[in-house]
Amino acid sequence: MAKLAKRYIGHDESASRDEKILKMREKYGARGYGLFWEIVEYLFTTNGKAELNIKIVSLAIGEDVRTVRNFLTDCIDVYQLFESDGKYFWSNRLLSQIDQIIAISAMKSKAVRSRYDKQSCKALINNDIPTQNVTKDPYTCTTDVLQVNNSSATIDEINEIEEIDSSHQKGNQSNRLVKPTMEEIEAYCIERKNAVDPIQFFDYYEANGWKVGRNSMKDWKAAVRTWERNENGGKKPKAADQDDPYAELR
Repeated sequence: MAKLAKRYIGHDESASRDEKILKMREKYGARGYGLFWEIVEYLFTTNGKAELNIKIVSLAIGEDVRTVRNFLTDCIDVYQLFESDGKYFWSNRLLSQIDQIIAISAMKSKAVRSRYDKQSCKALINNDIPTQNVTKDPYTCTTDVLQVNNSSATIDEINEIEEIDSSHQKGNQSNRLVKPTMEEIEAYCIERKNAVDPIQFFDYYEANGWKVGRNSMKDWKAAVRTWERNENGGKKPKAADQDDPYAELR
C-alpha cells in the first residue's frame, strides 16, 4: 500500500454520542472512549488493518493485556465498532479514509510531475537549443504545441512557435478554465468548512469535461459553493447512512 502522506484522520464532533459508542461507554466509561481512539490511531499506522494479536496491540497503545483483550473483544463482538475475520481486525470507515488520502496524494504527485515537465521543457527551449546544427543525440520535448529535435531546430524557429503559442494562449485565456487540482479543491472545501467531498467533486466534473450543463465551467469555486448550498449539488449522490456518522466504521 502507498505511503500515507497526510498524517491525520477525521473525527466527528458527535462521535461520543454515537449509539454504539454510547453503549460501549455504559460499560467502559470515558476510559473506554480513549481506548477506542487509541486503537483507531494504531490501525491508522498499519494502513487500516492489523493482526488480531492482543499482546502487540497492548504494546502499541501502552495498556495491559487483560484490559485490551476484554475491550477489543467487546468492540468486535458486542458493539461492532471493528470488523474481524479471526486473524485480522479493521475499521471500514478508516479504510475508506485511507483510500481517500491515497487518492488525493496520487493527484498531488500527478500535478507536481505535470508542473515539473512543463518547467523542464521551458528551460530546455530557452537555454539548451544551439544556434547552429549539431550532431548530438536528438531529444523530444513533450508539450501540446512543440516537439524539438536537437539536430535541426534553430532559435528563430523556436521563437516563431513560441509567438504563435503565446498569441493563442492570450486569445483563449479569459474564457478557459484552469482546471483545479485535487489539493486545491480540498483546501477550498476546508476553508469553506463545508461537507463537499473533493474527490467526488473532481471525478464528477472530470467525467463530464468540466461543463455546467452544456457550457464550459468558468469558475470551479463557484461550483463548489453551489454544491455546498444545495446540500448534494443536485447531481452528486447522497452519502449513505446520514443518520449514523459512524456507519462505515463498523
